Amino acid sequence: MKRSYLMGALVLVVGIIQTFTSLAVKAQNSYLDSIDQDKDGYISIKEAVSDPNLLAVFGKVDVNGDGKISAQELSETNLLEN
Repeated sequence: MKRSYLMGALVLVVGIIQTFTSLAVKAQNSYLDSIDQDKDGYISIKEAVSDPNLLAVFGKVDVNGDGKISAQELSETNLLEN
């Protein structure tokens, strides 16, 4: 009986974690889509001008230095948590 309660609690915790992870990914994608004016899947420096916070950290977020921010690079920053 005690074991089934523990399993139920574990399933609940995993479900909550998946929900929050999914929400974070949706927020990131929504943010990228709102800034990505040419809809190429990247944020260029010209597009970053529309968000002063992003523009201020553009060089740090663009870790590979290609002049654009990918969804992967965006996900590795805490910019959306501010």
